[in-house]
Amino acid sequence: MDLIGVDIGGTKVSVCLGSEGGVIHAHKRLETASLGGPETGLPKIVELIGHLLRDENVELNDIRAIGLAVPGPVSTKIERMLTPPNLPEWVDVPIVQYLREKLDRPVFMDNDANAGALAEWEFGGAKHVDNLIYLTMSTGMGGGLIIDGKLHQGGTDTGGEVGHFILDPKGPKCPCGLIGCFEVFCGGANVAHRLQEAIRGGEKTAIKKIAGSLEAVDMKALLAAVKQSDPFALEVWAEYIDRLAQGIGMLVQTLNPDAIILGTIATHNKELVMNPLKQALPNFAWGVPLKYCRIEPSQLGNDIGKLGALALAIHGLSASA
Repeated sequence: MDLIGVDIGGTKVSVCLGSEGGVIHAHKRLETASLGGPETGLPKIVELIGHLLRDENVELNDIRAIGLAVPGPVSTKIERMLTPPNLPEWVDVPIVQYLREKLDRPVFMDNDANAGALAEWEFGGAKHVDNLIYLTMSTGMGGGLIIDGKLHQGGTDTGGEVGHFILDPKGPKCPCGLIGCFEVFCGGANVAHRLQEAIRGGEKTAIKKIAGSLEAVDMKALLAAVKQSDPFALEVWAEYIDRLAQGIGMLVQTLNPDAIILGTIATHNKELVMNPLKQALPNFAWGVPLKYCRIEPSQLGNDIGKLGALALAIHGLSASA
Protein backbone atom coordinates (compact mmCIF):
# COMPACT_ATOMS: atom_id res chain seq x y z
CA MET A 1 0.00 0.00 0.00
CA ASP A 2 1.38 3.41 -0.97
CA LEU A 3 0.61 6.27 1.36
CA ILE A 4 1.58 9.93 1.43
CA GLY A 5 2.53 11.55 4.72
CA VAL A 6 2.60 15.34 5.13
CA ASP A 7 4.11 16.73 8.33
CA ILE A 8 3.86 20.50 8.86
CA GLY A 9 6.20 21.45 11.68
CA GLY A 10 7.37 24.67 13.24
CA THR A 11 10.56 24.73 11.16
CA LYS A 12 9.99 22.40 8.20
CA VAL A 13 7.36 20.75 6.04
CA SER A 14 8.10 17.14 5.15
CA VAL A 15 6.31 15.07 2.52
CA CYS A 16 6.99 11.34 2.28
CA LEU A 17 5.96 8.27 0.33
CA GLY A 18 5.64 5.20 2.54
CA SER A 19 3.95 1.91 3.35
CA GLU A 20 1.55 0.64 6.01
CA GLY A 21 4.53 -1.12 7.63
CA GLY A 22 6.23 2.20 8.29
CA VAL A 23 8.78 1.94 5.50
CA ILE A 24 9.61 5.38 4.09
CA HIS A 25 10.46 5.05 0.41
CA ALA A 26 11.27 8.69 -0.36
CA HIS A 27 10.73 12.16 1.03
CA LYS A 28 11.10 15.85 0.28
CA ARG A 29 11.04 18.94 2.50
CA LEU A 30 10.90 22.70 2.53
CA GLU A 31 11.21 25.32 5.24
CA THR A 32 7.97 26.23 6.98
CA ALA A 33 8.90 29.93 6.77
CA SER A 34 8.87 29.65 2.97
CA LEU A 35 5.14 28.80 2.98
CA GLY A 36 3.95 32.26 3.94
CA GLY A 37 0.23 32.24 4.62
CA PRO A 38 -2.21 29.53 3.50
CA GLU A 39 -2.93 31.29 0.19
CA THR A 40 0.63 30.65 -0.96
CA GLY A 41 1.48 27.76 1.37
CA LEU A 42 -1.22 25.28 0.42
CA PRO A 43 -0.31 25.31 -3.32
CA LYS A 44 3.36 24.83 -2.35
CA ILE A 45 2.48 21.69 -0.36
CA VAL A 46 0.53 20.27 -3.31
CA GLU A 47 3.43 21.11 -5.60
CA LEU A 48 5.88 19.34 -3.27
CA ILE A 49 3.71 16.21 -3.29
CA GLY A 50 3.64 16.35 -7.08
CA HIS A 51 7.45 16.58 -7.30
CA LEU A 52 7.81 13.59 -4.96
CA LEU A 53 5.44 11.41 -6.98
CA ARG A 54 7.03 12.34 -10.30
CA ASP A 55 10.54 11.67 -9.00
CA GLU A 56 9.44 8.24 -7.77
CA ASN A 57 7.39 7.42 -10.88
CA VAL A 58 4.27 6.88 -8.77
CA GLU A 59 0.81 7.74 -10.05
CA LEU A 60 -1.50 9.71 -7.76
CA ASN A 61 -4.20 7.05 -8.33
CA ASP A 62 -1.88 4.50 -6.71
CA ILE A 63 -1.95 6.42 -3.42
CA ARG A 64 -4.56 4.99 -1.05
CA ALA A 65 -4.58 7.86 1.44
CA ILE A 66 -2.80 10.97 2.68
CA GLY A 67 -1.99 11.49 6.35
CA LEU A 68 -1.66 15.12 7.41
CA ALA A 69 0.04 16.07 10.67
CA VAL A 70 -0.32 19.77 11.50
CA PRO A 71 0.30 22.03 14.50
CA GLY A 72 -2.62 22.15 16.94
CA PRO A 73 -5.18 23.12 17.84
CA VAL A 74 -7.24 21.47 15.11
CA SER A 75 -10.80 20.30 14.57
CA THR A 76 -11.01 16.84 13.03
CA LYS A 77 -14.81 17.26 12.89
CA ILE A 78 -14.73 20.24 10.53
CA GLU A 79 -11.27 19.27 9.22
CA ARG A 80 -9.56 22.59 9.82
CA MET A 81 -6.44 24.01 11.37
CA LEU A 82 -7.65 26.49 13.99
CA THR A 83 -5.19 28.83 15.73
CA PRO A 84 -1.67 27.32 15.71
CA PRO A 85 0.53 29.53 17.98
CA ASN A 86 3.65 29.03 15.84
CA LEU A 87 1.83 29.66 12.51
CA PRO A 88 -0.15 32.81 13.31
CA GLU A 89 -1.32 33.35 9.71
CA TRP A 90 -2.85 29.87 9.46
CA VAL A 91 -6.14 30.54 11.26
CA ASP A 92 -9.27 28.50 10.47
CA VAL A 93 -7.70 26.88 7.41
CA PRO A 94 -9.76 24.18 5.57
CA ILE A 95 -6.60 22.28 4.70
CA VAL A 96 -8.20 18.82 4.38
CA GLN A 97 -10.83 20.05 1.94
CA TYR A 98 -8.15 21.83 -0.10
CA LEU A 99 -5.90 18.77 -0.42
CA ARG A 100 -8.82 16.45 -1.06
CA GLU A 101 -10.08 18.66 -3.90
CA LYS A 102 -6.65 19.18 -5.44
CA LEU A 103 -5.47 15.56 -5.17
CA ASP A 104 -8.73 13.57 -5.13
CA ARG A 105 -7.46 11.20 -2.43
CA PRO A 106 -8.73 10.41 1.09
CA VAL A 107 -7.06 12.82 3.55
CA PHE A 108 -6.89 12.23 7.30
CA MET A 109 -5.67 15.04 9.57
CA ASP A 110 -4.73 15.44 13.21
CA ASN A 111 -2.32 17.50 15.25
CA ASP A 112 1.36 16.59 15.15
CA ALA A 113 1.44 15.32 18.74
CA ASN A 114 -1.43 12.89 18.16
CA ALA A 115 0.31 11.79 14.98
CA GLY A 116 3.48 11.18 17.00
CA ALA A 117 1.56 9.12 19.55
CA LEU A 118 0.13 6.97 16.75
CA ALA A 119 3.61 6.56 15.23
CA GLU A 120 4.96 5.35 18.58
CA TRP A 121 2.00 3.02 19.00
CA GLU A 122 2.27 1.61 15.46
CA PHE A 123 6.05 1.51 14.97
CA GLY A 124 7.94 2.55 18.11
CA GLY A 125 9.49 1.02 21.20
CA ALA A 126 6.17 1.07 23.07
CA LYS A 127 4.24 -0.61 20.27
CA HIS A 128 0.62 -1.43 21.09
CA VAL A 129 0.81 -0.76 24.84
CA ASP A 130 -2.60 0.01 26.31
CA ASN A 131 -1.82 3.46 27.73
CA LEU A 132 0.79 5.63 26.08
CA ILE A 133 1.73 9.32 26.23
CA TYR A 134 3.94 10.96 23.63
CA LEU A 135 5.50 14.39 24.21
CA THR A 136 6.90 16.16 21.15
CA MET A 137 9.59 18.14 23.04
CA SER A 138 10.53 20.15 19.97
CA THR A 139 9.67 23.70 18.85
CA GLY A 140 6.67 23.37 21.17
CA MET A 141 5.51 20.87 23.78
CA GLY A 142 2.69 18.85 22.30
CA GLY A 143 1.14 15.74 23.75
CA GLY A 144 -0.69 12.74 22.32
CA LEU A 145 -2.58 10.17 24.40
CA ILE A 146 -3.39 6.54 23.68
CA ILE A 147 -5.88 5.33 26.31
CA ASP A 148 -7.01 1.69 26.37
CA GLY A 149 -5.44 1.23 22.94
CA LYS A 150 -7.27 4.13 21.31
CA LEU A 151 -6.20 7.68 20.43
CA HIS A 152 -7.89 10.08 22.83
CA GLN A 153 -9.27 13.15 21.02
CA GLY A 154 -11.65 14.61 23.60
CA GLY A 155 -14.89 16.44 22.84
CA THR A 156 -13.18 19.36 21.06
CA ASP A 157 -10.04 17.61 19.79
CA THR A 158 -8.02 19.14 22.64
CA GLY A 159 -7.52 15.91 24.56
CA GLY A 160 -3.77 15.58 25.10
CA GLU A 161 -2.96 19.32 24.91
CA VAL A 162 -0.71 18.80 27.91
CA GLY A 163 1.72 21.48 26.72
CA HIS A 164 -0.78 23.99 28.03
CA PHE A 165 -1.10 22.68 31.56
CA ILE A 166 -0.37 25.67 33.80
CA LEU A 167 2.81 24.99 35.75
CA ASP A 168 3.14 28.51 37.16
CA PRO A 169 0.32 31.11 36.98
CA LYS A 170 2.93 33.80 37.62
CA GLY A 171 5.24 32.53 34.87
CA PRO A 172 5.94 33.84 31.35
CA LYS A 173 3.12 34.36 28.87
CA CYS A 174 2.67 31.58 26.32
CA PRO A 175 1.89 32.32 22.65
CA CYS A 176 -1.39 30.46 23.24
CA GLY A 177 -2.48 33.34 25.49
CA LEU A 178 -2.25 31.58 28.86
CA ILE A 179 0.36 32.25 31.53
CA GLY A 180 3.00 29.77 32.70
CA CYS A 181 2.22 26.83 30.39
CA PHE A 182 4.32 23.65 30.27
CA GLU A 183 5.23 24.69 26.71
CA VAL A 184 6.47 28.13 27.70
CA PHE A 185 8.97 26.48 30.06
CA CYS A 186 9.95 23.47 27.94
CA GLY A 187 9.15 24.25 24.29
CA GLY A 188 12.29 24.95 22.27
CA ALA A 189 11.05 28.20 20.70
CA ASN A 190 10.04 29.71 24.04
CA VAL A 191 13.31 28.69 25.71
CA ALA A 192 15.26 30.28 22.85
CA HIS A 193 13.24 33.50 23.15
CA ARG A 194 13.93 33.78 26.89
CA LEU A 195 17.63 33.10 26.35
CA GLN A 196 17.82 35.88 23.76
CA GLU A 197 16.05 38.29 26.11
CA ALA A 198 18.39 37.44 28.98
CA ILE A 199 21.50 37.90 26.83
CA ARG A 200 20.10 41.13 25.39
CA GLY A 201 19.64 42.28 28.99
CA GLY A 202 23.33 41.76 29.78
CA GLU A 203 23.51 38.15 31.03
CA LYS A 204 27.09 36.85 30.78
CA THR A 205 27.22 33.50 29.04
CA ALA A 206 28.99 31.63 26.25
CA ILE A 207 25.67 30.77 24.57
CA LYS A 208 25.75 33.72 22.13
CA LYS A 209 29.33 32.96 21.06
CA ILE A 210 28.43 29.32 20.48
CA ALA A 211 25.37 30.28 18.42
CA GLY A 212 27.27 32.88 16.38
CA SER A 213 24.74 35.68 16.86
CA LEU A 214 21.95 36.65 19.21
CA GLU A 215 19.30 35.77 16.64
CA ALA A 216 20.77 32.27 16.25
CA VAL A 217 20.60 31.46 19.98
CA ASP A 218 18.52 28.30 20.37
CA MET A 219 18.24 25.02 22.29
CA LYS A 220 21.26 23.58 20.49
CA ALA A 221 23.43 26.48 21.65
CA LEU A 222 22.09 26.12 25.19
CA LEU A 223 22.90 22.42 25.28
CA ALA A 224 26.38 23.01 23.87
CA ALA A 225 26.98 25.57 26.62
CA VAL A 226 25.70 23.09 29.23
CA LYS A 227 28.30 20.59 28.02
CA GLN A 228 30.93 23.32 28.52
CA SER A 229 29.66 23.87 32.10
CA ASP A 230 28.69 27.48 31.38
CA PRO A 231 27.19 28.71 34.71
CA PHE A 232 24.19 30.50 33.20
CA ALA A 233 23.45 27.59 30.86
CA LEU A 234 23.58 25.15 33.77
CA GLU A 235 21.13 27.32 35.72
CA VAL A 236 18.71 27.50 32.77
CA TRP A 237 18.99 23.77 32.14
CA ALA A 238 18.32 22.94 35.80
CA GLU A 239 15.08 24.93 35.62
CA TYR A 240 14.18 23.24 32.32
CA ILE A 241 14.59 19.77 33.84
CA ASP A 242 12.64 20.74 36.95
CA ARG A 243 9.72 22.02 34.86
CA LEU A 244 9.89 18.96 32.60
CA ALA A 245 9.71 16.71 35.66
CA GLN A 246 6.79 18.75 37.01
CA GLY A 247 4.82 18.34 33.78
CA ILE A 248 5.59 14.63 33.44
CA GLY A 249 4.81 14.08 37.11
CA MET A 250 1.33 15.54 36.59
CA LEU A 251 0.78 13.09 33.72
CA VAL A 252 2.00 10.11 35.75
CA GLN A 253 -0.27 11.01 38.66
CA THR A 254 -3.31 11.73 36.47
CA LEU A 255 -3.19 8.94 33.89
CA ASN A 256 -0.94 6.21 35.38
CA PRO A 257 0.35 5.32 31.87
CA ASP A 258 2.33 2.27 30.79
CA ALA A 259 4.83 4.43 28.91
CA ILE A 260 5.74 8.07 28.28
CA ILE A 261 7.83 8.57 25.16
CA LEU A 262 9.83 11.78 24.80
CA GLY A 263 10.52 13.46 21.46
CA THR A 264 13.19 15.54 19.77
CA ILE A 265 15.13 17.21 22.59
CA ALA A 266 15.31 13.98 24.61
CA THR A 267 16.01 11.86 21.53
CA HIS A 268 19.07 13.92 20.57
CA ASN A 269 20.34 14.58 24.11
CA LYS A 270 19.56 11.39 26.02
CA GLU A 271 22.07 11.67 28.85
CA LEU A 272 21.59 15.40 29.42
CA VAL A 273 17.83 14.89 29.67
CA MET A 274 17.21 11.45 31.11
CA ASN A 275 19.70 11.29 33.99
CA PRO A 276 18.64 14.54 35.73
CA LEU A 277 14.98 13.95 34.80
CA LYS A 278 14.93 10.60 36.61
CA GLN A 279 16.48 12.24 39.66
CA ALA A 280 13.87 15.02 39.66
CA LEU A 281 10.73 12.99 38.98
CA PRO A 282 10.26 11.62 42.53
CA ASN A 283 9.66 15.23 43.63
CA PHE A 284 6.52 15.32 41.46
CA ALA A 285 4.99 11.83 41.40
CA TRP A 286 4.53 8.79 43.63
CA GLY A 287 7.03 5.97 43.47
CA VAL A 288 4.67 3.15 42.46
CA PRO A 289 3.30 4.67 39.21
CA LEU A 290 6.77 6.09 38.43
CA LYS A 291 8.38 2.66 38.75
CA TYR A 292 5.64 1.11 36.63
CA CYS A 293 5.87 3.67 33.80
CA ARG A 294 8.52 3.41 31.09
CA ILE A 295 9.83 6.93 30.50
CA GLU A 296 12.28 7.00 27.61
CA PRO A 297 13.30 8.85 24.44
CA SER A 298 11.68 7.91 21.17
CA GLN A 299 13.47 5.28 19.11
CA LEU A 300 12.02 6.68 15.87
CA GLY A 301 14.48 9.58 15.71
CA ASN A 302 14.14 12.12 12.92
CA ASP A 303 11.56 9.98 11.12
CA ILE A 304 8.82 10.37 13.72
CA GLY A 305 7.14 13.28 11.90
CA LYS A 306 6.98 11.30 8.67
CA LEU A 307 5.90 8.12 10.45
CA GLY A 308 3.26 10.04 12.37
CA ALA A 309 1.74 11.32 9.15
CA LEU A 310 1.76 7.79 7.70
CA ALA A 311 0.19 6.47 10.91
CA LEU A 312 -2.65 8.99 10.51
CA ALA A 313 -3.33 7.61 7.03
CA ILE A 314 -3.33 4.04 8.35
CA HIS A 315 -5.52 4.98 11.31
CA GLY A 316 -7.92 6.90 9.07
CA LEU A 317 -8.31 4.04 6.58
CA SER A 318 -8.90 1.58 9.40
CA ALA A 319 -11.54 3.79 11.05
CA SER A 320 -13.38 4.36 7.78
CA ALA A 321 -13.32 0.71 6.65
